[in-house]
Amino acid sequence: MDTDETEWKLKILENKPGEIEIVGNRAGLKFLANVCESLSDLSDEEAKTAANHYHFSEFFGNLEEGSTKELIVLYRPDL
Repeated sequence: MDTDETEWKLKILENKPGEIEIVGNRAGLKFLANVCESLSDLSDEEAKTAANHYHFSEFFGNLEEGSTKELIVLYRPDL
């Protein structure tokens, strides 16, 4: 990701039951896209390891305060 950009920020919200909203600044959305791209580049063998997913949560410090949901992005080659 371009290091000249501002600090990345993401927030995951549940607006109503069953509706999840991902809110981010430009750098945050690019970071999320980078996570997805990196996971999609894993081999099928790598996908069988703990490297097959990425957690976003306030606990891990990678979601903004006030996020109402956590997010796990998971690569499943058999899907």
